[in-house]
Amino acid sequence: MSCCGKKREQLRQRRIMRLPGPSPAQAAAVAPSASVVFLGEGAYLITGQYSRKVYHFSQEQPEQRVDLKDVDAMVQTGLFEMGR
Repeated sequence: MSCCGKKREQLRQRRIMRLPGPSPAQAAAVAPSASVVFLGEGAYLITGQYSRKVYHFSQEQPEQRVDLKDVDAMVQTGLFEMGR
């Protein structure tokens, strides 16, 4: 006779606790960031070299906080400068 029934019952009785991860806003707050200002005209999408996050800049929103690791590469394009 098999003991598989007991093992199945033990598996059913196991409780897995999943802790919630940080919300996107909390995760963004944890990552070091810096302010960058778009100097160009119109709208511009750029993907962070390190974070791979896509940033959308426009005349309406020329200044944003971006991942600190992405700042140098963005400023080197000549289209951005450090913000306040």
